[in-house]
Amino acid sequence: AQQPLLPNPNTRPAVAEISLEDDLSQRADAQFVAGDIAGGIATRMVLEATLSGPARSANRDALWRTLNALPANSNFTPVTEPVARGWVELMLLVKNGAPLVSFESWRKRYPDHPGESQIAAGLITPSTQLGRPIALLLPINGPLAAAAKAIKAGAEAAQSRAGKDAAALITHDTSIALDAALAAATAQGAAAAIGPLRKEDVTALAGLTPLLPLITLNYLDAGRNAPAGLTPFGLAPEDEARAAADHAADNKRLRAVILAQEGDWGQRAAGAFKAQLEARGGSVLMQDSFKANAVDFTAQLKRVLGISYSEARGKQLAAAGIKAELQPVPRGDIDVVFLAARSAQAKLIWPQMRYLRAGRIATYAPAAAGDAGNQDLGNLLVCDAPWLIDAGSATTALRSELAAVNPRTPDAQRLFALGYDAYQLARRASAAALLPGETLPGLTGTLVLEADGAVHRRLGCAPIAAPRSDGLLDDATE
Repeated sequence: AQQPLLPNPNTRPAVAEISLEDDLSQRADAQFVAGDIAGGIATRMVLEATLSGPARSANRDALWRTLNALPANSNFTPVTEPVARGWVELMLLVKNGAPLVSFESWRKRYPDHPGESQIAAGLITPSTQLGRPIALLLPINGPLAAAAKAIKAGAEAAQSRAGKDAAALITHDTSIALDAALAAATAQGAAAAIGPLRKEDVTALAGLTPLLPLITLNYLDAGRNAPAGLTPFGLAPEDEARAAADHAADNKRLRAVILAQEGDWGQRAAGAFKAQLEARGGSVLMQDSFKANAVDFTAQLKRVLGISYSEARGKQLAAAGIKAELQPVPRGDIDVVFLAARSAQAKLIWPQMRYLRAGRIATYAPAAAGDAGNQDLGNLLVCDAPWLIDAGSATTALRSELAAVNPRTPDAQRLFALGYDAYQLARRASAAALLPGETLPGLTGTLVLEADGAVHRRLGCAPIAAPRSDGLLDDATE
């Protein structure tokens, strides 16, 4: 009989290789489980030195979650290394519900600490004083009064649906004096505040130490750090532009051209689209701009689309006595067009694109572009708040329930949704902690507290239904 094969004593069973990142991460988890808090933090810090970008942020978030999950009777005395001690002190401030001034003192003791990005999340924590009101800091009078009215209606709708234990709303007018409105809200014992709305007011508050958590309704300039207690939130076109880039990349549309309105709004949207598409492996082939008061965009469209009219060939045909109608031909390597335009320009640009035979190229635009309606913008892809474009049963039912208070115009409806979501975020100050990277469903989008301490929106994109000759709407692509 054949003898069974014996194992070769010079060979060893294959062992799956483990990356350095996984090895250090598992080692840190094991140290925390064993009660070696100082060792676990130290290992996470060693791992951080090998990482960059999103991976580094994820490592910090993992350390933060681990620290917050430690038992209340944990022994932190052995944690003496300055950076590690900074992590522990920050976690204790959050768990103990420390006042905002304590977070500012922590910042001074630990400048440029890696835990800085967790401060905004730490301030949205369970409150020990349930039942305190939430203040609305809005410009009730003046040019932003209509916007304030829509935001207030949204916040009141959220409050009415939150049940009998929901925090009451108190409103203070910021159109005269922001500091007086904030002082009044503080004196009335507000647990948190929603607002202000004007960017200038948000910028002014960024230089102060708020006495209560603020969910602002606008963002700070890029690169500007918010103080402890100030969490920016709003309807930034950058979120819509990034959503367009993600949707395009998900559909393998990676070669883009951009046509953007001149000025801050258009350039911010264009920059966000470009950065996100490139991060997803795409590229921008051409970019052009137009003035906000323009009505004819033919020159810009021909440039950005690379259209040529083969004039030499046309002359040859004419010389031979052959009549030929020259047709515009967009360059053939364009997968996607991003149109950073508002509705007044979009309703003129989109028909001109179709005339130039570019209507079959997937074209995306921010939410504001779609407000002109389907008559002029059919099949244009718009990235907007779920409150306006989500056809799901839950959103449809909520729209029906709130129909009496939901404004009529799309712009006002977005502000209504902003107020609704802002109330939900402020209410988290007396409900549960929100960690960076955690997502919350909202009417303005899926809300994410990111590393910059601001709440951003993740959005979907949908085509505007094109009208048919029978008066119905057709979703078919041109």
